Amino acid sequence: MTRLSEIQSHIKSMDELHDIVGAMRSLAGMRVQEAQHALPGIRSYADSMAAGIGSALLLMPQPVTETPQQQRGCALIVCAAEHGFVGGFNERMLEAAEAILDPADLLFVLGSRGAALAFERGRKVAWTRPMATRPSGAPDTVSRVTSEIYARMAHGEIARVDVMFSRYRQGAGPTIERRQLLPFDTATLVAKPSCQVPLHNLPPRPLLEKLMAEYVFALLTEAAVESIASENGARFAAMESAHDNVSKKLAGLQENARQARQTEITSELLDLIAGAEAMHVESRRVIR
Repeated sequence: MTRLSEIQSHIKSMDELHDIVGAMRSLAGMRVQEAQHALPGIRSYADSMAAGIGSALLLMPQPVTETPQQQRGCALIVCAAEHGFVGGFNERMLEAAEAILDPADLLFVLGSRGAALAFERGRKVAWTRPMATRPSGAPDTVSRVTSEIYARMAHGEIARVDVMFSRYRQGAGPTIERRQLLPFDTATLVAKPSCQVPLHNLPPRPLLEKLMAEYVFALLTEAAVESIASENGARFAAMESAHDNVSKKLAGLQENARQARQTEITSELLDLIAGAEAMHVESRRVIR
């Protein structure tokens, strides 16, 4: 195989890689936009549940308070990446989580890549589940983690639940946020004194419990969708850098191919000239 044919083979491979990286970059960009479009509706639903809790509290004969239980630990739900090519996304999430976790706390990880990295770092993971890759899959993921959380709370394993996620910011770096889910700070949700007691069909306490469960569900769904946007934002940045590197490499190979082609053409011309001269010398010898 000549040098030119070798270079052309490399160009073909780089062209295919260029197309793959470009497709992954475009898909990541679409996923970011999809998640960003879903967030306003999720936040609106969470606000509606918060308002409902505030109104339902007016039905209670006395303020609802949570009795702190110091003997129980905290569960931290970390929203990590499900797939690769996200740069240091998972490393940043786990470093932030490890900085606040106490030995008695439980670590819950959403995202296969994040869970694998936690095991590699020697961090014990109490529970893990694949992270949703699109906003439409977030409710199912959240339903599974809330079921696990409520079961462990019922058994007295945990008294507090926090969620940690990365918030995507267009044109700037992502920010890692921590939000307390349980227990509730009902003082911030109490309706204004001028509000009338709402009409209701359920007894006050079951109604309040259902509203609180929906509120936690909405907050966790928002965190999951924010994480999906941030994960794909990190993947878009990684693919953008890879796309630039592949483009530069491809341009270099194409320049090498042009030089190799010119070298082959020059070599062929020299061969033709040498052959012509040899024939001319031979013909003169024959004539003599």
